[in-house]
Amino acid sequence: MANPRPAKRLRTTGGPAYHAPLPSLDDYSLVHSSEGRLVRVGNGLKTAPLLRMPEHATGSWSRVSEWTLPDDAEFALDPTGDSYDEALEMDVMDEDGKPSASEANGKKRSKVSRRPHVVWKDQYRQVYLDEVLRWAGRGDFRSASQCPDCLARSAAPGVPAYWCEECIIPDLTCASCCVRRHRMHPFHRKWTGSHFAEVSLKSIGLKIQLNHGGAFCEKPIPCHTNFRVLHTNGIHEVDVRFCGCAKVIPVHLQLLRRGLYPASQLSIQTCATFTLLDQLHMLALTTKGSTYDFYRALEKLTDNTGINPPKSRYRALLRMVLQWRHLKLLKRGGPGHDSTGVAGTKAGELALRCPSCPIPGVNLPEGWEDAPEGMKFLYMMIICMDANFRLKNQLVSSYSQDPGLGIGWAYMVPRAGYEAYVLSRADDADISTCVGLQALAKANTKYSYGLRYTGVGLGACGRSEMILPLGVGNLQKGERYANMDYIFAMVMQWVLVALVLISYDIACQWFVNLFNRIEGHWPEEIKFPNTIQLRPAIPKLHEPMHQTKGHQVYSFNYIPGVGLTDGECPERVWGPHNALGNSTKTQGPGSRQDVLDDHFAFWNWLKYINMGYTLLRRYKAAVAQRNLQQEGHRGLTNSLDAELIEKWEKLCVEWEQDASFPKKKKNPYYNKDAYLSEAQVKKELAEEEERRLAQGGVSLHATSAWSFIQMGLDLEETQHRLKRLSKTNAGKLNITLGQERTLTEERNILRGRIRSWEKLLHIYLPGLLQYQTDLAKQTSPPTNAPPKSEHPEDFELWLPSYLPAAIEERLRDAQCSDSLEKIQRILKVKSRMIYFKNKNLRGQRDGTRSRTVIDRVHEKARHAADRYRSARRGKLALTGPGKWEETFRVLEDGDIRGYQDPNRLRPRVGRRGVLEDEQLAQAQPEPPESNGEGFELFNEQRSRRDGTGETRRTLSWIWQTVPISDADDDQDEILRVEWAKSRARAARAREEVLLLKEEMRRVLAFLQWKANWWTARLEPRDGLTKELEEGIRAYAQSQSKLQEDLATHFRALWKAPLEDGETAANRTGDAEAEVEDGEDGEEEEEEEEEEEFPIEPLSDDDDDP
Repeated sequence: MANPRPAKRLRTTGGPAYHAPLPSLDDYSLVHSSEGRLVRVGNGLKTAPLLRMPEHATGSWSRVSEWTLPDDAEFALDPTGDSYDEALEMDVMDEDGKPSASEANGKKRSKVSRRPHVVWKDQYRQVYLDEVLRWAGRGDFRSASQCPDCLARSAAPGVPAYWCEECIIPDLTCASCCVRRHRMHPFHRKWTGSHFAEVSLKSIGLKIQLNHGGAFCEKPIPCHTNFRVLHTNGIHEVDVRFCGCAKVIPVHLQLLRRGLYPASQLSIQTCATFTLLDQLHMLALTTKGSTYDFYRALEKLTDNTGINPPKSRYRALLRMVLQWRHLKLLKRGGPGHDSTGVAGTKAGELALRCPSCPIPGVNLPEGWEDAPEGMKFLYMMIICMDANFRLKNQLVSSYSQDPGLGIGWAYMVPRAGYEAYVLSRADDADISTCVGLQALAKANTKYSYGLRYTGVGLGACGRSEMILPLGVGNLQKGERYANMDYIFAMVMQWVLVALVLISYDIACQWFVNLFNRIEGHWPEEIKFPNTIQLRPAIPKLHEPMHQTKGHQVYSFNYIPGVGLTDGECPERVWGPHNALGNSTKTQGPGSRQDVLDDHFAFWNWLKYINMGYTLLRRYKAAVAQRNLQQEGHRGLTNSLDAELIEKWEKLCVEWEQDASFPKKKKNPYYNKDAYLSEAQVKKELAEEEERRLAQGGVSLHATSAWSFIQMGLDLEETQHRLKRLSKTNAGKLNITLGQERTLTEERNILRGRIRSWEKLLHIYLPGLLQYQTDLAKQTSPPTNAPPKSEHPEDFELWLPSYLPAAIEERLRDAQCSDSLEKIQRILKVKSRMIYFKNKNLRGQRDGTRSRTVIDRVHEKARHAADRYRSARRGKLALTGPGKWEETFRVLEDGDIRGYQDPNRLRPRVGRRGVLEDEQLAQAQPEPPESNGEGFELFNEQRSRRDGTGETRRTLSWIWQTVPISDADDDQDEILRVEWAKSRARAARAREEVLLLKEEMRRVLAFLQWKANWWTARLEPRDGLTKELEEGIRAYAQSQSKLQEDLATHFRALWKAPLEDGETAANRTGDAEAEVEDGEDGEEEEEEEEEEEFPIEPLSDDDDDP
């Protein structure tokens, strides 16, 4: 028998597309663009080219304090101490089981709110189905035998057989009355006697006359016999009569004035209603779906049986939609109000500008050039660049056939100069990669045969994430220097400030020879002034991937003036736009760029109208983060030697002020290889064990109070150690005889020491025996109580807490301090060991052996934690709550971490909403017990939404309470680096607050300028009809009013963002940053904030937001 035919190899390319729909938060018909300045030419206004040199306004630097945002140095801390008092009232080892204030005060959601589909299915599904079926008949009018309109006119009643799908009252009329009533709505159905059938008003005699406002024309001209209108509910056959009398105008204008968009201008056969085009436009922008899918839906709405499918009007719809997109862009950009019209549109003029970017003459105060050195970062432009390889374009059509409607007028760079420059540098090598990200690694090796473009490059604002004018260019083959250089040059044409930071994931390569390429290769017309200072940076996600020594010069964490900017905004731009690749890759070159311009405009519009909520949310989080970071850094600084801090501070300042590139000063954020080998650690462990055994005996003849109390504390510590040893042996499967013998011997020694201790109890505690007897009588054990343990580690010790407390209290203080210092030393040793293991050890055998040694150090940390908790518990029983608790706090498991480790994560049940009801109760995490049994010193895995990166990392309180007084601190590279990082985190958080204040001021100033810009266009250009003049004035007035309304709305949001902004900020759909409570702010911070750069008011009449 012949072998069967082998199975066809599955296609490996492609895969499920990523769809990230954008929410429609406002009417997209109100997109705006921006312009730098205006000049008057004759009787009209036109756009003037932007200067390439930064403008220098006259005037000196002055303080203005009339306008500022509310600030609070204690926001997100705990100024009242309520949480502190609550913690004191709890048992030390117990978790607070009370619900939070928000949970206690929150209103319980109803079942219909939590699970609307369950309620609907149980109670309403059948009713809804019945009502849907009811619409297939005549409903309440089934008994009507006469036309109601005929009866109302006292005419001979006709047979009611026609029903309108869009009328609010679904009554039936005769044919003549249906035509009379719905001459403007020609989409109806006919009752055949048993069911409704599709019917057009054309078939029953309706003729729609154009250009006469509903009246008749003396010389009507019939439309094409195949004339079709595309509407939101299908494709309809309509009989249109054009005007041919003395009032005649072109037929396409007659259609446009009735809200019908013609697909052609001569022999018109297809039109689309404005309503349909608006709907398709908005659906395309929000869903990123293709016009083909929308047209298929129209076909199915018209005939879903396939018996009488309409003739395809898909290509006509493509043309109309593309033209509609372009007209919307022109309308919102303002060329229709300019004297030069559309023909005078300049490159990038239709782009919507970022209102928070610094623009001299628009939203910057007088004298901004003379700002102090420490405040110049407020006027720094942050540009983020990246490439995308999803938005490809196949070799379909050509620019001759599809030149595009407005290439170079908005976001895509002008084609001619761009492609000429790229072609001149065709022999240049591609940008190599030093970072292990898959997208970049495969960018230059991807299969590109049959592609016109392999992707696009982007330049966007690093603060608002808005795409900059002329900031997008096509990539012919991979990510080359020529492409990214030209895109950067186009963006720089719109920059008028003197300081620019460029974020690029491969800036370490691209920036090195940038100035050589500018001088040697760039055309003169795209060069920017050499007075502009450039700073390179690498986005926070990409920078650690480079794994290069001394790479901190590119890190956003350490560059002064960037605030909490992460530089990853291009990735957020690509996310929702990657879905466009499926539809744009097969489009013609011009149409594709027009579509991309339209979607980028919508992205910018969403950012524009949400600027109020975005800045509000960021400001709240920034103030909280600033307070937390400054408090944490202050605590760490206070625990170190002042002379050492002064030395490190000088090192950081010198490195930050070094303007050379690469920097020549010593890098405070780079540490040499500081680690401990396994041999060194084993030696230290052996020495400590020898000292413990040597000091194991306790004098039994000490009769002083000091010796008596010290003996009790030693016994308590030995009990803790034996409990842990016993638990460890119980968990082993194969325990050796030697291990059992060791435990037994230890217990025997402890039992003898306890007996010696009990002999002294009657001397110092004469009433103890009577107290134990009375206690036994009052609390008899239950019948089912387990038998008491006979092991000495479980015996109860009776420390004389009611003796003069000074003796035991001093010992408890010493125990707490010694335990914390021991935890610090162990964590520092362990951080070096982990560093050594990760760098030098490979393979299962070496890794296991190294982990075993680290676990031994881990046990010592657990022992120190137990000792601290026991000592603190004893001190609390002796003295009660007091000021001492600010130094010796409750030690939670999450507090026992090195100064390099981020905050511990909270336990998670899993993804919200995916568990069944019966599983939910079982999956609830148990409250963690702070008993030292389960805390882990190794870093935990974190997801991308945990917010536990370098920016928001905080130090544990154990590094801020007890002075870190090791003799080798000066030589401790790790400690110096971590102090410098803590200093950088506090500085970036403070900068973020200042940047957000300035951006809020700039946004309000920009909106006021934009309102005036539209007001200046109220006067239309010459030679227009009265009707068109009225439309131009009305649109300009509405746009001016919109800008003023946005300014008023934003100002109201920002009046009290810390108190009232939470509800408003949640409307954006973004998750709020979780901020823990910290300590009270000090007066030093308030004095420091008074020196912040002042914010200039918009006008004397404005309220102070």
